[in-house]
Amino acid sequence: MADKLDRIIGDYVNGRLEARIKSIESRYLYKQKVDNLGIRTAYSGGSEQLSHVINQEKLDSDEEYLKLKEQLEILDFWFKPLIPDEKRVIELKYSGYAGLYWYQVMQYLDIEGIEDIGLKKAKTIFYKFRNDIYRQMQHCF
Repeated sequence: MADKLDRIIGDYVNGRLEARIKSIESRYLYKQKVDNLGIRTAYSGGSEQLSHVINQEKLDSDEEYLKLKEQLEILDFWFKPLIPDEKRVIELKYSGYAGLYWYQVMQYLDIEGIEDIGLKKAKTIFYKFRNDIYRQMQHCF
């Protein structure tokens, strides 16, 4: 469970969660009709408004889309109110695909001039945020 949680938070911090949501939306809402020869056709036999409504209903019932939207809402709720220094610690720890080691996080914080956060405080911020998110997202795994 912890690996899934780390992957979800990492995807959120790096913007991949929003990209996956946009990808699913574009898959449903921006479909172009293709005839049997592989040529895009303008007329599909039905009204364009009706097909848009049908695609919107399919999008609203897509399980993966709903799960990702819920994860995004929970993470927004917990991440956005943090002060900038706390956000930066979490962003650095989850940067990239594997995240940074703690000594690298501390080096980046020193380079950026955030010297009031020591290693112990940074770990406290990180693990407190992670535990709060875990309690809220247990049903999303």
